[in-house]
Amino acid sequence: MAVTHRVIVAVVLCMVFVASPSFAALETSKIGVVDSGKILQQLPETKQAESTLQATAATLQKEISAKNLELQNAVAEYKKKVPSLKPAARELREKELNIKGQALQKFQQEQNGVFEKKQQEVFAPIRQKVVATIESIAQKEGFSVVLEKNATVYFAPENDLTFKVLDKLNSK
Repeated sequence: MAVTHRVIVAVVLCMVFVASPSFAALETSKIGVVDSGKILQQLPETKQAESTLQATAATLQKEISAKNLELQNAVAEYKKKVPSLKPAARELREKELNIKGQALQKFQQEQNGVFEKKQQEVFAPIRQKVVATIESIAQKEGFSVVLEKNATVYFAPENDLTFKVLDKLNSK
């Protein structure tokens, strides 16, 4: 029994000695927050990127609309001729229209992919710039962790780095 008691005491003491520095490290860590959405919204580069994306979206939508109109015209033409078509010809036309419809769906998916790729391409340098600025400020001011403001339940207002990041980005 005495050996078991000594083992328990030894384990507890080890836990206290090992855990104490860990808890002390947590107490001395500075945690900051940023509102990256607000930062991105107020950058001039974001407005320029959004106008580029709108132009790209308009071009892609124009292409999709043209192909959609072409399909609608083909369907309307088919409906006019249905009564005069023989069953075999009707089946063939329906297959052709189905293939055109599937091609349109595939084209739309491809265009969505093109748009998403363009979006990543346009916003990647802006995000990198924001992250680099956040890292710079965090290191300079001794923050060991920086979280997204919207993902936190509570934070002390003095730990909000959003305006410091904006000031630094706007001064470049």
